[in-house]
Amino acid sequence: MPTRTQRTVSARADTRRLQRPSWTHPRALGGVALVAVCVVLGGLLVARVSETTEVWALRADVRAGEPVEVGDLVPVDVRLVGEARSRYLAAGGADALASRVTSAVWGRDLVAGELVPAAALVDAAAAEGVELPLQVAHASQPPDLREGHRVDVWVAPDDAASERADAARRVLEDVVVVAVHGSGTAWGDATTRGVVVRVVDESLLPRALAALGSGSVTLVRRGGAAS
Repeated sequence: MPTRTQRTVSARADTRRLQRPSWTHPRALGGVALVAVCVVLGGLLVARVSETTEVWALRADVRAGEPVEVGDLVPVDVRLVGEARSRYLAAGGADALASRVTSAVWGRDLVAGELVPAAALVDAAAAEGVELPLQVAHASQPPDLREGHRVDVWVAPDDAASERADAARRVLEDVVVVAVHGSGTAWGDATTRGVVVRVVDESLLPRALAALGSGSVTLVRRGGAAS
């Protein structure tokens, strides 16, 4: 038979079990805070991963010089980070697209499924002329040079002893870069990159070619990297 002391202890235990939990208890508050933090962080992670940009891609292969047609393009959602977002043609409404492709031609060859670089669309008038390939040392051109940038082409004599102020000459002014080939290709090696520029006035070619064969080429970008 339980003693009075045993009955008292049992009654106190039953009372504690029947009491409602206190949400002001430090352990309860800590658990609630931990769950809230996990929910917020999880939501931010999902939002970051699912953040996409709508740009135009190609339905079929296109060749340089062909007119740009609205039917050539299809909108796609892709995940682009930082500066890459500005490099590709952002998808917009039909009116915006029609306005952009009016009198535009493809500045270079592209393949089906490829994202369309904004610099790949050029004005038909600007696409006239000839393309001139150049071999340029890495240190003699902007490191982030790419298609669509405008440059001046300078040539300096290979003779390092020459100190004349007029030794360097600008042989081409305000020409458009239509292609940049990196190292490890037929156009470039560990010290040089191949750069192709468009020369609209073909009468400049004889003087330019003669100068290019007599010295080292330097490309000076006009208007900065955003051009």
